[in-house]
Parts: sequence; C-alpha cells; structure tokens
Amino acid sequence: MTLSNEQKEFFWENGYLPYHRILSDEDLAALRKRSEAIISGEVNHVPPRYIQFEAKFRDGLPDDVEPLDAVRKMTQLCYFDDEFESIARKPEIVDVIEDLLGPNIKLYTDQLMMKPRFHGTVPDWHQDSLSWLMFAPQGHVSCWVALDDATVNNGCMTVIPGSHKWGPIDSEHKDKFLNSPILNKPVPVELPAGSCMFHHGLNFHRTGANSTPHRRRGLALHYIRSETMYFGIEDEEARLLTECEKPRGEFRFMLIRGKEYPGRV
Repeated sequence: MTLSNEQKEFFWENGYLPYHRILSDEDLAALRKRSEAIISGEVNHVPPRYIQFEAKFRDGLPDDVEPLDAVRKMTQLCYFDDEFESIARKPEIVDVIEDLLGPNIKLYTDQLMMKPRFHGTVPDWHQDSLSWLMFAPQGHVSCWVALDDATVNNGCMTVIPGSHKWGPIDSEHKDKFLNSPILNKPVPVELPAGSCMFHHGLNFHRTGANSTPHRRRGLALHYIRSETMYFGIEDEEARLLTECEKPRGEFRFMLIRGKEYPGRV
C-alpha cells in the first residue's frame, strides 16, 4: 500500500489529495522539450486535431505571438508519444491509483494544460466525469502533474472539498448547487514543479488565469477501472484506433495495470 490510511481518508472525504514530487528534473526537462517540439512542428506524430489553441488564436496566429503562447491544451499524448506514455505508467503514480481504484487500471485520456504567459483560458467550475457520461460507474481518479510551479497567480488547480459526494450535477442545476451554503469553500492547491495532486472525477474544480510572465503547464492523467462499462461512439473509437496504429479489432483503452474484461473498457 502506497497511501497511508490518513491519506486515503482525506481523499475520500475531500475528493482530492495533494501529493509529493513524483517527477525528476530530467523527467520535467524531457516533457517540456517534447511538448515544445510537438507545438512547434519539429515532430508531427500527434495529429493536429489534438492540439487546441486559445480561443483568441483559433482564427490565426499573429506574427508577434509564439505558438507556445497560443496553445491551450493537447490531448491523447499518451496514445501517440512514448515519453508521455511512460509518465502515465510510472509506478509512483499508478501505485496511488491502485490504492484508490483497485488493481485493474486503464488510462481513459490525458490533457496537457498549457496556461500561456499573461493569459490562459479560465474554465468554469466543472466535474470531469460529467463529460464522461459514456462510462459506468463514474469512479474515475485523475492525477494532475505540475510541469512548472503551479501557483494562485499562474492558475493552479482550485477544488471544492467534498463536492464529489453529491454525484453528477447537470448544467441546469450547477449554479444553484455551487451557491449552496452547505458547500465547503474552494481551496487552491499550489504545487511545485514535479509534484502532483489526485482528484475524484466528480470533484468540482477549476483553474484561474495566468497573470505571470512564465508558462504554467500541467499534465492531467485520467484513470478508470478496467471493469468499467463503456457506451461511447464507435466512429470515434475507430478513428483513434486507426491513428494510434493499433491492431484492428475491438478498441480498448490503454491497459496500465492488471487485467482486461470482455465487453468493458
């Protein structure tokens, strides 16, 4: 067991868990370099559709703006890039996931959130699992890894402790829920580069703007149990299957540890 009883109790009570450093300086340098190479076009193994620009730059990039300061996020990197996949498989991360989800673990997806200098999209409060209603049950756990120091000033993660206990809250009722006096106050989770936090897929969270002259990058790795049922869109599965050059046949999410189950993810 990697987590202490106190850490597990904290996670299930609050829906998140700040954790210690799990990436070395060498890991950080390699991931930063690789992400910059992908964005600059130095390498082209990640399909462009998985590179999302900030809204203000989606119609074109001004000459005075570097691509690194225009990208909002990249997704599915672990399915295309060995460097990022190796991070998703790190025992320092997966051992914690096993303590929280059990021995059979798959990676649903990943997101590299960029937070460019002096701006950066400010998402509304949200639950990750609400976007993943194609899964049952909704017991997902994410690991959010800081590739740069994450602070209040550059848009660190902010969570609402205990909000995961209320289940999925749809958009029609979200404002009423978030304004309820029974909810705990939001808590910013500042992290030094190389450290991480874990959060439940139903925990309400958001990140702020980056008002600093430094980039703030964070890698979100989203894990699910192998036993999970999936009701996704077959065309989307087939497209990812083709792009990842996996053997043709039934699409399966990336097995990280344990075993697979027929008819499940």
